[in-house]
Order: sequence, then C-alpha cells, then structure tokens
Amino acid sequence: MIITRKELVKICDRYLDDKVSKEELIHFARTVMFDDENRYECEDDLVEEILSQWDNAKTQSKINKTSIQFLRNALSDLN
Repeated sequence: MIITRKELVKICDRYLDDKVSKEELIHFARTVMFDDENRYECEDDLVEEILSQWDNAKTQSKINKTSIQFLRNALSDLN
C-alpha cells in the first residue's frame, strides 16, 4: 500500500473529527515506518518526513488539533 499525501489528508481529517486519537496516529506512523514486510511505502519524502515526525517521541507532544489542521491545509495546498 502506498501512503500518499491525499491519504494523509484523510487521516488528518479523521483526527480533526475525533475519529482517531493521537495515539492511533502515532501507532499508524510507527507501523508504516517499521514495516518489516514492506506492506507500506511512502509516496515521497514529504510523506515519509511527516510519518517520521509522528513516530518521533521528541515531537509527539506537538501533535494537536492546531498542528494537524495546519499540516492538513499545507498538504491540501500541495495536491
């Protein structure tokens, strides 16, 4: 499965609509980043960087509605 920018926008929307939690975002990112079976692939370096940030324990405290809304808008503008 290729994780695209559009897919990340959908994930951001789900977070903003309280359909997924911060912990689920982190779990998703960790699953993609450490996929030993190569089930997941990032569309580009931007997608990989975002998932890396979500997985990084030092930056996880910055995951909130404001930051995800900003990220969602930025991703939408790039598509």
